[in-house]
Amino acid sequence: MIKVAITQRISSNEKTNEISESLDINYAKALKTIDILPVILPYEVNFRDYFSLLDIEGIILSGGNDLSLVNSDPISKMRDKFELSLISYAIENKIPILGICRGMQVIASYFGAKLTRVDNQVGIKHSLNLNEKSNFYDLLVKLDKVNSYHNFKIENLPDDFIVSARDHSGVIKAIEHKKYRIFGQMWHSEREEFFNHDELFLIKYFFQK
Repeated sequence: MIKVAITQRISSNEKTNEISESLDINYAKALKTIDILPVILPYEVNFRDYFSLLDIEGIILSGGNDLSLVNSDPISKMRDKFELSLISYAIENKIPILGICRGMQVIASYFGAKLTRVDNQVGIKHSLNLNEKSNFYDLLVKLDKVNSYHNFKIENLPDDFIVSARDHSGVIKAIEHKKYRIFGQMWHSEREEFFNHDELFLIKYFFQK
């Protein structure tokens, strides 16, 4: 079983003055089907301790929350600081990184991309226009339609990446780094009522590659 660290959504409750971390339970259910053991990373613990003690083999940057590029609230800044440091650590230690939705956006932001608001990308499904040069083309081509739950899109993607997939309107839906083991997807495989085998196999393949 592959041990993969995963980050969480952060939320605040003004009435109780609490800051909470949460993760959709479907992440664990989905990852279990592909023999991945999720290791949940809390924000107030040094993540380096987890990697030194638990032999973690990969990282998933999960969805939820805006980036501080588009929302200056403390929660966004807190999560960005944590995940940007995590990306640096992973690159330095050659640990694969998979970004899901916000996770893909924070990866792109780390390397200098910008985000702009986009309409009609929440609660819909669409087909992918694929880049045949993608290292994951043979797996991506098996996907029929993927879901979409985001209000911002990536602009000015650096040359360090190739665009693996776009939707019919040209919005970037998947990216991969040319040098590092980094892949990002804008769809949420964990949100499907019935998990899509081909989507989950792509995740498994990425961490086994």
